[in-house]
Amino acid sequence: MAALVLRPGCQLDGPALYRHVEQLLPPYARPRFLRLQERLAMTETFKQQKVRLAQEGFDPARVPDPLFLLDETTKAYVPLGPALWEGVLDGRLRI
Repeated sequence: MAALVLRPGCQLDGPALYRHVEQLLPPYARPRFLRLQERLAMTETFKQQKVRLAQEGFDPARVPDPLFLLDETTKAYVPLGPALWEGVLDGRLRI
């Protein structure tokens, strides 16, 4: 998973981000899940709170931020909703 902060007024372009990641990273290194945040959570010493993010995971019911899934069939990052989440959990959707 990768946590992203978009510039004000910008939106995530799932297909364009997929193409960018595809060019730069080998398949095993591409983030399967994206989490969009207003700002990165930091500690008092200005370190990212990665442990908290890892504990929250990528359950759409538990995470308040928008989540996206790397969809190889459409070659885009797509919003992770309840249907896709169930597919990931029961193994119907391969990640």
